Amino acid sequence: MNLKDFQLKMEDLGRMIQKGYTLENYTLGDKKIILTPKQQKFISSQKDMCLTYGGFGSGKTVSLDIKAILMSICFPHNTVLLGRKHLSDLENSVLPDLFDLMDKRWFHHRVKDGIINFFNGSKIVMFGLDSLQDGSLADIKKAQQKLKGLNLGAYFIDQLEEVEESVVTVLNTRLRKMESPWRQGNATTNPANYWAYSKFNENGGIDECNKEEGLYEDDLTLLIRSTVYDIKDYVPKDYIPRLLRQHGGSENYRKKYVEGIWTPDIFGEKAVFGQEYINKFVERTPVKEEGCEIYQEYNERLIYQIGVDPSEGVVDPSSISVVSSNGEKVAKFNAKIPISALGEKVKYLYYKYGRPLIIPEANASGQALLLQIRDLKIFERKIQDEKFDKDTSKLGWKTSFQSKQALISNFQELLRIGFPKIYDRKTINEFKTFEWTDSAKQKGSGAQRNFHDDDVMSTLLAFWRLNPIIIEKRNRRLASQVKKVKKFQYN
Repeated sequence: MNLKDFQLKMEDLGRMIQKGYTLENYTLGDKKIILTPKQQKFISSQKDMCLTYGGFGSGKTVSLDIKAILMSICFPHNTVLLGRKHLSDLENSVLPDLFDLMDKRWFHHRVKDGIINFFNGSKIVMFGLDSLQDGSLADIKKAQQKLKGLNLGAYFIDQLEEVEESVVTVLNTRLRKMESPWRQGNATTNPANYWAYSKFNENGGIDECNKEEGLYEDDLTLLIRSTVYDIKDYVPKDYIPRLLRQHGGSENYRKKYVEGIWTPDIFGEKAVFGQEYINKFVERTPVKEEGCEIYQEYNERLIYQIGVDPSEGVVDPSSISVVSSNGEKVAKFNAKIPISALGEKVKYLYYKYGRPLIIPEANASGQALLLQIRDLKIFERKIQDEKFDKDTSKLGWKTSFQSKQALISNFQELLRIGFPKIYDRKTINEFKTFEWTDSAKQKGSGAQRNFHDDDVMSTLLAFWRLNPIIIEKRNRRLASQVKKVKKFQYN
C-alpha cells in the first residue's frame, strides 16, 4: 500500500476512534499485537487524563507507544510530546520499542532536534522533562520558554513518578492544537508514594482501581491498573513464577510489582516513621495568608516554635513549619523562592505567632537566611572549642548524622504518645516517603528517590524539645514565679 492510500485509511480509522471505535489489535506487516481489554480502553479513551499504572512487564508502555503513534498518523498535522525525566532514558529505553511499532516509510527521525516527523505533517517532539524541574533557574526558564512555542494535541509521559506535578501543569497549558480532535495527557507510572497518588485518589479513584476490575473513570480521568496476569497468555510460562520468587516471595513485592496494587502501606519497608502513626494525621483545609497555609490562629496561652529548612529555591523548595505546645502544626510555607523572600516569610510568621523561637538549619542557604533574621529569637547550638577548652554558641541547627538522628528520635517519641497533629497533605505524604538510607549525602535518612523531605525536616526542627513533659515543667516554673511575685506584692 502506498503512503497516500495508507493516509486515507488511517484518517478513516481516526474518525472511527473519535466516534468510539475500539482497536482490538495492532498490526504492522507480519507483526500482530493482540491488545488486552485494558490496553484497548487506554488507547481509545478521550478523557482529559489517561493514567495506567501497574507491575513489571504488564503492557503499560506498549499502550502508551501505540496511542502516541495513532494520535500522529490518524490525525494529520498533529503535534504530540513524548517525555521522560531524562532524555537519555527516553532515547535508550522508549524509542527502540516505538520504532519497532512503525514502518520506516512513515517517519523521519531528526536526531539532533529530537523530533519525529511523519508523512502526514504530524510530529512527535521528544522532551527530557528534568529540564523543567532540575538545574539552575535560568535552565528551567529556558526549558519553559521552549515549551511555550508548542501547540500540543496530546502529551505522553513514561514513568510519571519521576516527574513533578508542576511539570504536568505546564504541559496542560500547551494542549491547544486545533488539528487534534481531542486534547489530553497520557502517562504510565509504577506504584509509588508521590503527588499523583493523592491527586488521583481524591475521589477514591485509585482505591476503586485497586479492586478486581482494575478500572476507574469519571468525566475527566481514566485510571487503569495493569497486572502481569493481564498478559499471562503472551509471556513465557515461567515469567510470572520467576517474578513471584523475587525478594524471597515478599508480599509487598507481589502486590506492587506483580499485581500493580497502589496503596501507601506497601512502601513502608524502609520507612523511618511507622505508618500506623502517620495514618492518624488528618488533613484540613487551610486559610491562605501571604502565601502561607494557616491551620490555627495565634493563641497567647500556647508556646510556639518555628522550624526552617532553607534552600536556594532552584531544585528544592524551602519550608517553614510552625508548631504549638499542644502538638499542632498550626502554619506552614513551602515554595521555591530566593533566600531574601524566604526571610520575609519567616518574619511574617514570627510576628504572627508571638515571636517564638526559630530553629533554622544552618546549611549554606541557612547562613544567608541567618543574616536576614539574626535580630530575631534564634536557636543557638553549643560548640566545643578545643583550643580554649570551653563551649561557644552559634546560631542555627547544624545537621550531621548524629544531630539528624536526635531530631528523628525526638519526633518518634512524640509520635508514640500521640502528640504531633499534622494537617497538611504535603507534609503527611513526605513522612510516608521518608526512609532510612546508606547515602552519605542524606546523613542516614531522607526522601525516597524523586521525592522531597523539606516539609519533614522543617517539622522535625519545629518539634525539637517541644514535648508535653518539658512544657509541663516550664509551665510549673512560670506558675511558681507568678506565685512568688503575688506573695511579694501582698507582703
